[in-house]
Amino acid sequence: MKVKVNGAPPKDPPKPVNKAVIDGQGSIPYATAIEEKTPDTMFAKVTTGKKRGMGAALRGSRFTSA
Repeated sequence: MKVKVNGAPPKDPPKPVNKAVIDGQGSIPYATAIEEKTPDTMFAKVTTGKKRGMGAALRGSRFTSA
């Protein structure tokens, strides 16, 4: 079974490349993907502190962030 778009078969998508080509100026290589260790977010860190400025005067003077 073929899917037709406006009565014509779809075009082939462009092939992926590892550089950006700028007409008449050359090309710029893309960075390579590197596997990195992600932080462990299982336990939250609770931070408390004192607010400063006009907003603190309106909403209270201390905050807690989990």
